[in-house]
Amino acid sequence: MRILSYILAGFVALIVILTFVAPKELRLEREIVINRPKGIVFAELKLLKNHEQWNAWSKKDPQMKKEFKGTDGAVGFISSWESENPEVGTAEQEITNIIDGERLETRIRFKKPFEANFDSYLTTVSVNENQTRVLIGMSDQMSFPMTVISFIVNVCFDQQQKIIKNMDDSLNNLKNQLEK
Repeated sequence: MRILSYILAGFVALIVILTFVAPKELRLEREIVINRPKGIVFAELKLLKNHEQWNAWSKKDPQMKKEFKGTDGAVGFISSWESENPEVGTAEQEITNIIDGERLETRIRFKKPFEANFDSYLTTVSVNENQTRVLIGMSDQMSFPMTVISFIVNVCFDQQQKIIKNMDDSLNNLKNQLEK
C-alpha cells in the first residue's frame, strides 16, 4: 500500500511540474520560396477549395466527404471535411481574415478524433518579381490541462514532428503545382 501511495504522489508531482514547464503556446511555422510572382501565388492560397490540390492532409484521404459554405476566398467561408482516417479526422476550416495579396488567416475546429481549435495562416512576401516566399503557420493558446496533454503528446508521440512534416509536404506540393 505504501508503494502505491509513493507512485501516486510521484504522478501528482509530475503533473504539477508539467503544469509549470509545459509551454502555454503552440506555434509552428514553415516556409518555402516559389518561383512565381506573389499575385499568382496568393490567388492560389486565397481559395480554400484550391488547397485540396496540394494540402498534404487532403491527399491522405481523397475519398473524404467535403462540404463548403459561403463564398470561397471571402471572410466567413467554411470548408468542412469528414474522414475515417484519424490523421485527417472530422473538422472545419473558416476564413477569419484576409489581407489581400499578403495573408490568409483561418480557424480550424477539429471534432474527431479529438476536439481542438487552432489558428492557421498563410503569408506571401515577394523575394523579387518572379519569386515569392510562402509561410504556413499554426498557433494556439492553451491552458491547463491542455498544456500538459499537448506536452505529453508532442514529446511521447512526436506529434509536432508529424505536423511539421505535413506542413513541409504541403509547401512542396504547392511549389510543384505552381512551378509546372
